[in-house]
Amino acid sequence: MRMDIELISDKSIKTKPYRMSPRQINILREEIKRLLELGVIEIGQSDYTSPLILVESPNKDPRSCVDYRRLNEITRAEFFPLPNMEEIVEKVSAAPYVTVMDLSKGYFQIPLTPRAQRYAAFVTPFGTYIPKKMMFGTVASPLTDALKGKIKKEKITWDEKCGKAFEELKAKLVTQPILFAPDFATEFILQTDASEVGAGVVLSQRIEGEEHPIVFLSKKFSKAERNYSTVERELAAIIFGLKRLKHYLDGQKFIIETDHNPLRYLNKMGSTNPRLQRWALSLQPFNFEIKHKPGRLHGNADGLSRLE
Repeated sequence: MRMDIELISDKSIKTKPYRMSPRQINILREEIKRLLELGVIEIGQSDYTSPLILVESPNKDPRSCVDYRRLNEITRAEFFPLPNMEEIVEKVSAAPYVTVMDLSKGYFQIPLTPRAQRYAAFVTPFGTYIPKKMMFGTVASPLTDALKGKIKKEKITWDEKCGKAFEELKAKLVTQPILFAPDFATEFILQTDASEVGAGVVLSQRIEGEEHPIVFLSKKFSKAERNYSTVERELAAIIFGLKRLKHYLDGQKFIIETDHNPLRYLNKMGSTNPRLQRWALSLQPFNFEIKHKPGRLHGNADGLSRLE
C-alpha cells in the first residue's frame, strides 16, 4: 500500500519558508535530523514546496508540521464509502478470535509514490526535503485527529468513589444483558410494547432455552401519536420495530411477542380504521407469528416504552 496524490491543476506551488526565531530553527534542525535518520525524508529539490512550521502548545512538546493548505486546495479529493458499523460489530462479536494491532508513528508506516513525494516536498530555512513516507497535514491523510480538542483536558481527582465506580463499570460490561451476535439460522423474536409516551422494542433469540438480546430500541411518541388508541399505539410499536430491524427480519420467519392480546387476531381484524388497515397491509411482506406474552413477563420492552 502506498499513498498517492493526484492534482486538479498543473500549476506548481512554491512557497518560501516561514521566518522563525533561532530557538525554533534549532528545534526544527533536531527534528529534521531525526527524520533523516529514520529514513522518513531525504534531502532534495522539487517544483512543489510547502513550508515546514513548528506547532507549540502549553504543557506540550513542540512538534513539526507541514503547511499543506495550498497543496490541499489543488488535490483531488478521494471518497470511499464506509462499511456499516453495526454489521462490522456483529461480525466481530461472533468471531472466536480478534486480533488488534497498533503501529508506532502510523503515518510513517505508509510510503509515498514518486509522484506524491514530488508534490509533498517541504522547505525549511535551511533546505528542501522530500518525504518518502506520509506526512501529517495532507488532505489525503486519514482524519485521525478529527475529534482532537473537542473535549478540554482537565485534571481529575481519583478517589475511592471513582475507583469503585470504575470497577462496577467493568463488571457491568461482562454481565447480563450482553448483546449477542445474531444467528440467521435461528428464529428471531421481536418483542414490542407501547405506553402512553413511547414504544419499546427488543430483538432477541432463544438459544438452548435461554433468551439473548440482540438489539434494544425505544422511541418517544409525537403529540399526535399519543392520541392514538391503545391498539394503534401497540401496532405502531410493531411497525417501528419492523422498519428499524428490517435488515434482520426480511426473508426470515420470526415471532412477534406482545402483551396486547387483540393483536393476535390482526390478520382477521375487519377494522374500518384506515390507519390500522394501512399498517396491516405493510406487515404482509413479513413472515411472522404473533404471540401473546403476559405483561408481568414483558418487562424489557415495557420498560423501554416508558423512557422519556
